[in-house]
Amino acid sequence: MNFEHIDVSIDGTVATLTLNRPDALNAMTLDMGREIEAAVEKLNQMSSTDDIRAVVVTGRGKAFSSGGDLKTLAKEAGISTEGSDLGGGRVFYGSFLSIRNLRMPSIAAINGHAIGAGLCFALGCDLRVMHERAKVGMTFVKIGIHPGMAASWNLPRLIGPTRAADLLYTGRLVEAAEALELGLINRVGGADFDERVAEMAGQIAANGPVSVRALKETLRGTMDRTIEEALGAEADAQAMTFDTDDAKEGIRAVMEKRAPMFTGK
Repeated sequence: MNFEHIDVSIDGTVATLTLNRPDALNAMTLDMGREIEAAVEKLNQMSSTDDIRAVVVTGRGKAFSSGGDLKTLAKEAGISTEGSDLGGGRVFYGSFLSIRNLRMPSIAAINGHAIGAGLCFALGCDLRVMHERAKVGMTFVKIGIHPGMAASWNLPRLIGPTRAADLLYTGRLVEAAEALELGLINRVGGADFDERVAEMAGQIAANGPVSVRALKETLRGTMDRTIEEALGAEADAQAMTFDTDDAKEGIRAVMEKRAPMFTGK
């Protein structure tokens, strides 16, 4: 895949999408968002034919993402400057949140600071691993703007309304240890950061891909379902997966005391 503002690479069953504006701390632009949308579409097409089972999302250089590009933000605020505009906040934010549309689980590898919209982008992924030296924050109010990119929707669902209000109202930065305690991230890594990310991606990729993709769809709607609706959704998905070759292989592998060899069928 050839892009200007991002890189996409494939290693076995794991793809890595890298924000590639290191000189600008991977500040987010509409062009970058459009490339993410295109990459998501291509990866979804490859999920079955090329057996892509997990996607790692990270940033090149010392930052994950510093948030929205300053020239972009200035234009949105009506400050005269050169550079591309947001193309409408909903379009801009929606292009980055297209990461939620991946058919396979995604892991935000927060290699450095993730600020404002940069943190929102990380929250669009299913899971997060954070470097111990990184910091994250919903800093929108620090520059006098209302949070965007589903910050006020995503954050309360992830860590609860009271904790979300703390981060949103103060705009303060959070270090890795607190982020883990809050439930904002799943794991922390230091010198072993890359290994921790690879470990999580490998654990996902080793499982039955049909069942994992179905589970992603089930989890996506879980906050809006009653328990009865959840039971129904699970029953339908489980019945579908019981009819796959992967399920037969998984059961045989347990009986034969060996690791399963899933084919995604």
